[in-house]
Amino acid sequence: MTSRLRILHCLSTREFAGTERHLAELSAIQARSHDVTLLLERRTTDARTGGDIQGFLCPDVKIVRAGRAGYLPALATELRSGRHDIVHTHLGRASARASWLRRAGLAGSVPVVATLHTSYRGRSYGTHDGLVCIASWQRDVLPERQREACALIPNWTVPPQSTAACRAALRERMRLEWRIPEGGVVIGTAGRMVEEKNFQLLIKAWKQAGLRPETRLVLVGDGPERCALQKAAQGRADILFTGYRTDMPDLLAAFDAFVVPSRHEPFGLVLLEAMEAGLPVCATAAGGVKDILADAPECLLPSDCLEALTAGLRRLETAAPRQWDMSRYRIATAASSVEAFYRRYC
Repeated sequence: MTSRLRILHCLSTREFAGTERHLAELSAIQARSHDVTLLLERRTTDARTGGDIQGFLCPDVKIVRAGRAGYLPALATELRSGRHDIVHTHLGRASARASWLRRAGLAGSVPVVATLHTSYRGRSYGTHDGLVCIASWQRDVLPERQREACALIPNWTVPPQSTAACRAALRERMRLEWRIPEGGVVIGTAGRMVEEKNFQLLIKAWKQAGLRPETRLVLVGDGPERCALQKAAQGRADILFTGYRTDMPDLLAAFDAFVVPSRHEPFGLVLLEAMEAGLPVCATAAGGVKDILADAPECLLPSDCLEALTAGLRRLETAAPRQWDMSRYRIATAASSVEAFYRRYC
């Protein structure tokens, strides 16, 4: 029988986005077979959106919060405690602190690995024993030593748990709420409203595309760019902003197609969710999107190209639903690969 591992996950954020959801789902499936602890900041609620990883965590995952002294002392205590067989850090802040403690000789002897949810930085990940890359572009730019000690394990998507009837009811309800005209096509996009998501270019392309009057663009999310984006939309009835939502990916039932205009997308989880929902998609060839759509190059667009994005929107307006092969992107497969990666070191 395979031995039970004592796993410590480390995350130092105050929001709930793709990485936080990734960790909530991974820790939940690991907790079925292993002892899982999650070290978090003292407060994890996003002041702008109210999103918080706390509400998405499995009860079987033990939560440790940083105290008044901050995250670094709490992390140092956990690393030296002898209570963990493997430490798994996520994102730069937690990873950089673990690296600093190791360089200072204050981390004990427990092996430390990380998932690269974004770009590699030596300051954050240079002392780690191993790295999980979620997309091939990350692996390709690693220093040689780190490349030899990495594993490529893509993110996953979870099939809808609701019935077809429930999804149909949700679709009808949301389209009534958004006042979608009868027979109207809804092209959706979602993400944190920041510059790299390139929603400004999407709005320009939408205005230029000349789509049917009943076709709608729905932008799901919030962030510092939202006011500027709403100003760029000029109050047009065919461009809708839903704000931050906690019901993605169920909300995808209300869409007919999906677009990802990002300048950079470390992985592209929301794209994967749209494909799981059977939506036709188009996305800029940025980061992990190139891996996801490697077998569908006709769905890829050059990055930051107004003309290509405009043409992509026109294609989506008339595109039929599409059944994608999602077998590579199942959480059980990923969790098994992560466990095998851990056992290299413990």
